Amino acid sequence: MTTIDFIEVINYLMDFFIVFLAVLAALFIVVAYKAHKDSQKPDYEDAKPNNGNKPIHPHKVIGREKELRRLVRQILRGESGAIIGSPRSGKTLMLDYLRDENPEHRAMLYGDKAERLIFSYLDISAFEEKYSPTQFWEDALKPLQDKTLGVSSALAKAHKNCQANNFETFYLDKLLAQMKQDDWRLVLMIDGFDGLLQHSKFKNNASFFGGLRTLASSRGDSPLVLIITGHISLYQFHKMTKSLNPTSSPYFNFMEPGETLGALSESDIDKLLRQSSVHPFTEGDQAFIKDIAGGHPYFLREAAVALEESYEDKDKEPLKTAKEKFYDRVKNTLNDTLQSWPPDTCHAFVAVVQKDEEISRFKMELEELEKLGFVIQDKESGEWRVRAQVFSDFVAGEDWQKFYQK
Repeated sequence: MTTIDFIEVINYLMDFFIVFLAVLAALFIVVAYKAHKDSQKPDYEDAKPNNGNKPIHPHKVIGREKELRRLVRQILRGESGAIIGSPRSGKTLMLDYLRDENPEHRAMLYGDKAERLIFSYLDISAFEEKYSPTQFWEDALKPLQDKTLGVSSALAKAHKNCQANNFETFYLDKLLAQMKQDDWRLVLMIDGFDGLLQHSKFKNNASFFGGLRTLASSRGDSPLVLIITGHISLYQFHKMTKSLNPTSSPYFNFMEPGETLGALSESDIDKLLRQSSVHPFTEGDQAFIKDIAGGHPYFLREAAVALEESYEDKDKEPLKTAKEKFYDRVKNTLNDTLQSWPPDTCHAFVAVVQKDEEISRFKMELEELEKLGFVIQDKESGEWRVRAQVFSDFVAGEDWQKFYQK
């Protein structure tokens, strides 16, 4: 080999090496960008609905498997259900899980009935002041219209009749009858249902609530299934709407009491903490998190993140710093939670914090708070206490007084 040939070989190898490095750098950039985008995705229990085709990761519904199984059975039987829980307790995430569009996920949940289920999602918090019952039904039936377009002329005709008559209950009932005949089932998910009690076009509308009840309960194996979420129990909802139908049955007495999202079990808390941290927590760390956060997924995750950040920042007093960070991040949610309860329930909770001697007069409210996982009663002494220290700190501090005075 001549010197010239040797130089040409070297040049060829150098060109190849440069191309290889460029490809490697490009791959590194792509991987880094994807990792960055993934890190920006919300990881809390009330993440907004997943409209993509990827199934929701199972770890995000830790501790809610029993409730989800019952709701799936209700949907398959044509029965309506409710999910009751405090703000950021996982209600919206459960709706996401039930309606996820991934075909394999749907088939896993609903078997051979998956293809005949149509899911419609309405977020009450997005309703504008001018939003009317007519618009409600227009939006609620849009997925049905899209799914069956060109498939059933009889169903299309029934839908047009509904539109022409402002979705009066009589015509909606005719539409449901045709849906049942064509073997379709609409699963109408109403997120934040109790918000309708504050909306000007719905709160005093006995016709709307009565019609909704009639449509969802008038047939066995109903073609219309309601899955509603709310901060208050169905009993409290009926109590608040009693004046609208004083001589009739409660609007949703055809539903079961609902799936109340309380505190997670110890084993589920441990599982969640393992998946919420990059580095394993010690037993002392876990005890600290459980003490300040109680048993709700959102508070547990926030406490875990705060503690991990304190360790990463090499704080001199990581537990103290984490507690301060955690409190600052969740105090608005603490206020939202207290404000979401009926006045007597809120008073009962404050009575537990302040160890009020007249706490016994709140028996029903305390039982509801226990279901929600915010208080617990000592079996031996009968004394009530708050499960999450952060709640006690909030109610006893200046922040609650500022929020309370607003």
